[in-house]
Amino acid sequence: MKNKKAFPDREAGRILSSLRRDSRVKKMKSFTQHGTVSTFDHCRAVTKLSLGIDRRLHLHSDKKVLITGAMLHDYFLYDWHDKARPGQKIHGYTHAAAAAKNARSHFGIDKRTHHVIHSHMWPLNITRVPRSREAWIVCAADKIVSIRETVMTRRKK
Repeated sequence: MKNKKAFPDREAGRILSSLRRDSRVKKMKSFTQHGTVSTFDHCRAVTKLSLGIDRRLHLHSDKKVLITGAMLHDYFLYDWHDKARPGQKIHGYTHAAAAAKNARSHFGIDKRTHHVIHSHMWPLNITRVPRSREAWIVCAADKIVSIRETVMTRRKK
């Protein structure tokens, strides 16, 4: 029987295996992203959708950049719902830079992957326009998954 939670191909699984085992990435499971969805599960869903978009549209993206950027796009490592947290009200504008900084610091990501993470909140961050197919894919996938998670949460209430 096929595991529904497995990534769609072995290459994707290999690229992410070290990330999924990393204790800092696992920490994302303790933060809520949208509704009851953890940041880890949100990033995982964005990664799967990004791969699906790339495959379906035959975009031939750099898989390592696409997958790493998608999985770490919200690697900011704090509870953005905490009203006492400084900057909580501007999280939408600041978290992409925090996630990119953390990913570079913790995993030594390259410039292209940094750009995917840093630009994923366009058009909210109007000056951070995605400049690669991987960045556009993750930006779009993040919007789709976020809307889906938010709507599903509201329906459950």
